[in-house]
Order: sequence, then structure tokens, then C-alpha cells
Amino acid sequence: MPRWAQVCVRVVVLAAAVIGLVHVPSWVEDAYRGRAAYERASPCPADGHPASAGADCFEQVKGEVVGMGTRGCPGDGCPPEEQRLRVRYGRDTVWLTVDGDTYDAARRGTPADVRLWHGTVTRVEVRGHATDYLPSAGSSLLWRLAGSWLLAGVAICAAAGSRRRFLAFFGGAWLLLTGPFVVLADTSLVGGLGVGDVILALVLAVPGVIVSVVGLRRPARRDDRS
Repeated sequence: MPRWAQVCVRVVVLAAAVIGLVHVPSWVEDAYRGRAAYERASPCPADGHPASAGADCFEQVKGEVVGMGTRGCPGDGCPPEEQRLRVRYGRDTVWLTVDGDTYDAARRGTPADVRLWHGTVTRVEVRGHATDYLPSAGSSLLWRLAGSWLLAGVAICAAAGSRRRFLAFFGGAWLLLTGPFVVLADTSLVGGLGVGDVILALVLAVPGVIVSVVGLRRPARRDDRS
């Protein structure tokens, strides 16, 4: 590709990334408000009219396990088994992926306590064992934080130049560091950052740090040889 064409592509990519970054604050804020509302929510009043407490309360409803099943295969080299319960509550019936303790505690016909947030299941409890689910606002915040991080990486790559070695190592390292950034940003925004979150972020950051160190050392070695 001619150099002028490469420059044009970089300018277009950089402009698109910058435009996206300009909208990042409001984009993330929308998801954060929904997530924060869930974190602050209290149970709806037990008067049969949840709406009387406003939209931002969670319902506690009684349900029943009406089915059990697994997906995947237990052997080596296979995806891990996904343990699921089919739970009926009110007029709705859903399949829910649960942890091992919740699955082992369940039987067909076992009562289940279900927590709903805006009509979506966020917790199921069977015989004292519970599995929690991130509400749609929470998963939306995670995806938007990841998208913001990746947009910043695209902008940096577009502004840095056309050195393929740099772009390959920097891009790879930036992509691998998406997970640590999301963990730290998400827990910080919702006020739940703890030692465990920091340790998890550091562990997830190891591959990205390794790639970035290798990328920095290779050009240095090449310069020493020359």
C-alpha cells in the first residue's frame, strides 16, 4: 500500500477512535447509573404491588425446580460441564446456569427463592445454596468499559505510526490488559474495590506485561547489533 494511503487510513481510524472516545463518558455513565441503582436497591414491599416502591427495587418470588440438566462433556479436552436448573416462578419458566452446590442441592419439585430485577433473574436460592447473576446493567457496564479501553488502544496505535513490530506487540499487550482494566474500573466505580480484586487484576495483567516487555526488548537488541 502506498505511504499516502497508509497515512489516510491512519487518519480515518484515529478520527473514528477519537469521536468514539468523546462519547465514552456519557456511554459509560448510562450503564453505571443502572448498575449503581441495582447495588443500592432494596426489596420491593410485600404488598403484591412492586411498582409502588418504584422501578428500582428487586422482587423476591417463590419458584420451583422443574428440570435439571448439564451441557458439555466431563472428559479431558472437553468444555467444562454447565450445570443448569429449569425454574418456574409465576407464569415464567427459565433455564439458569448454577454453581455445583446449588445444582447438587436441587431436585425436581424443590422450592426455589428467585430474585428479580426489572423482570430479570439475578439470584436463585435452593435449600440455602444460591447462585447470583449480573443484571443487564452490570454486564452492559463491563462491555462498555472494555470498549472504551479498546478504543483508546486503537487511537494510540493509529497515532503512533506504521511500525508493524510496535503495533503487533503494543496491540497484543493492550488487548491482554483489557481484563485487568475492566476489573479495576468496574469495582472502583461501584465502590467494591478490595485486595482480592487487585490481586485478580495483577494476575490477569501478567500475560500483557510479558508481551509488552518482549516487545520493548526486541528493538533494543536489534539496535545493539547494529
